[in-house]
Amino acid sequence: MKKGIIFFDLDGTLLNKKSQISLENKQLIKQLMQNGYLLIIASGRSPKEIREITKDTGIHSYVSLNGQYAVLEGNVLANHIIETETIKKFIHISEKLSHPVAFYTPESYCINFIDQATRKLYAFDHAPLPKIDPDFYQKEPINMLYLFNEVVEDDALMADQFKDELTFYRDSPYSLAIVNKGRSKKAGIQDILTALKAIDHNNTFAFGDGNNDLSMFEAVKHPIAMGNANDQVKAAAEFVTGDHDGDGILLALQHYGLI
Repeated sequence: MKKGIIFFDLDGTLLNKKSQISLENKQLIKQLMQNGYLLIIASGRSPKEIREITKDTGIHSYVSLNGQYAVLEGNVLANHIIETETIKKFIHISEKLSHPVAFYTPESYCINFIDQATRKLYAFDHAPLPKIDPDFYQKEPINMLYLFNEVVEDDALMADQFKDELTFYRDSPYSLAIVNKGRSKKAGIQDILTALKAIDHNNTFAFGDGNNDLSMFEAVKHPIAMGNANDQVKAAAEFVTGDHDGDGILLALQHYGLI
C-alpha cells in the first residue's frame, strides 16, 4: 500500500535547464520512495525518452505522449493510436501552411521535413533532430503528432479543421502536440488511478508548468505549479512553488510535509 501518488511533468518541472534531473531532485525522488509514495512521470515526451531520462531513479510508471500511452510499473494500461486517414488529412493542410509534422510512436519519431522552428524546439529540449521520413506514419502506428509552428494565429485554424478528431496543446513557442480528441494527461492519469483503486485521492499530487498540465491538475487533489509556469497554470494550482532550475520541487514537498 502506497501513502499516495505524485505525478511529475518533465520539461520545466522535474528537469533543469539542461533537460536533466539534478542530483538534488534525484535525492528527493529516493527519499519520497522511501517514504512510501508512488512516483509517476506525466509528460508529452515519448516512453523511450522518459525511460532514458529516469533510468537511474527507480521510476517505472508514466503517462506519456500527453495521455496517449500510459504505463504502470512496466505494464501498459493505455495505447491510443491516431487514424492514418486523419494524419493524411492533417499533413495535407499543414504542408499548405509550410509547417512540418513529426510522428511519434513509443519508441521512435520521424518528421516530414525540418524547418527553423523544428531546430529551435529540439535544441531547447536538448534532443536530437528527428530522422526525415514523410511516409513514416504509413509504416507504424502513430500515437502523437507534433506540429512545428511559430505562427500562433494558425493554431485556431488547425484546431477548427480537426475539432471532432484531435486535441491540440501548444507546449512551446515553436510547437504543438496533437493527440486523439478527449485524450490528455488527465485521461492517462485516470487510467492509472482506476487501475490502482486503493489510493486515497486526498493523497494525490501533481507538479507542472505548461498548458498541457492544466488537465493533469484536474485529476489530482493537490496541483502544484512551478515558479516558472505561466499565469494560467499558476492560477489553476493550489500551491505555487519555486523555479524548476532551483529548489522548486523541494519547497513544495516541504510545504506538504511529504519529506
